Amino acid sequence: MCELLINIIGTIIGGLLLTLFLFVLNEFVFPKKNLTGEWETKITIINTGYNPFKNLVIEYKMHLIQKGYELSGSGEKTKDIKPNGSETVFLRENRVNVEIDGYFERKYLGKSRIYLNIIENGRKRKTRTTYILTLKNKKNLNGTFISTAADSNGIVFMNKS
Repeated sequence: MCELLINIIGTIIGGLLLTLFLFVLNEFVFPKKNLTGEWETKITIINTGYNPFKNLVIEYKMHLIQKGYELSGSGEKTKDIKPNGSETVFLRENRVNVEIDGYFERKYLGKSRIYLNIIENGRKRKTRTTYILTLKNKKNLNGTFISTAADSNGIVFMNKS
């Protein structure tokens, strides 16, 4: 009976120590990145069903809020840069608004990923875009996108302000 009690207590103490060890790893050694804040976002359209948009660069200012691993936010389209270098800067009253939701996929042994779903309330219609991003460091994300806007896809760079 005494030996059984010692085994039970040893198992409980071992479980508590393992839990404490995993908590310290999770909170201090591999802390979760905080993506909340303002992000300067630049997308480059590589492929599109509408040739005038090929190689078009679009800039956005996005605000993300992170709750656990969930992301939400909003933003505005601020500028278009055509392949010939001409720019269209959108004044505040002419900016297209975007709504953002997504999640953060935390990786312990590899690069963490961020998935964002963007709904753009365009002048003619709503479009949907999905960003698949890799966390390079706490201020830089990059990856690819696919969009219903002109059936386009390309690359995305995001820098935290």
